[in-house]
Amino acid sequence: MVVDDDTLREDVTEPTALAAWCAQHPQDPRTVAYLRMLGRLDEAAIAGRHALAQEGLSPVMRAVRRARYAQVLQWQGAFLSAEEQLDLAAEETGLEDPTSPSSLSVLAAVFQHRAKCRFEHALAAQQQGCPDAAAQRWDAALEDARRALFMRERLGVADEAAIASSRQTVARLSRRDLAAGATPSA
Repeated sequence: MVVDDDTLREDVTEPTALAAWCAQHPQDPRTVAYLRMLGRLDEAAIAGRHALAQEGLSPVMRAVRRARYAQVLQWQGAFLSAEEQLDLAAEETGLEDPTSPSSLSVLAAVFQHRAKCRFEHALAAQQQGCPDAAAQRWDAALEDARRALFMRERLGVADEAAIASSRQTVARLSRRDLAAGATPSA
C-alpha cells in the first residue's frame, strides 16, 4: 500500500489479498479501513458503526475506531460528519491520561486524518465554485497537518513511517495547488 502524493489516499497494491483478509477477519476493527481502501464504502460504514458500538472500549481505542469511521465518511463525501467524528476522537484521546504516549500518538493520527479530510473538503469546495471556503478549509488542513508532524517529530510519539506520512501530508498541503488533487470519486 502506498499513499498517492496528490490525493493523499492509499493505493492498494494487492486488492484481492486485502479483500480475502477482510473476508477472513470481518470483526477485526482494521477491516473498516481496508474495506474503505477497497472502495467498499457502504460495508466499511456498517463495520465502522459496529466497531464503535462495542462496549468496554477505552477512550483511546474508541478514538482510533472513530477516526477509521470518519475516514469512511470522508471518502463518502460527508465531510462535515467526518470532521465531527474526528473532533470527538480528538476529545476522547484526552479522557484517560492526556500526556501518555499512546494518547499523544492517537491524537497526532487524528490531527493527520482531520487534515486529509479538510484537504478533500477544500477540493470539493473549489470544484463547487467556493474559493473562499476552499482556502479556509485548506488553511485549517495545513494547520492540522503541521500539528500532527510536530507531535510526531518532537514528542517522540511515532515511528519513522508515521513521521514520513505526516511530512508527505504537509508537503502536499504546502503546495497550495487546489487544481492538482481533484477529489477522487469513491
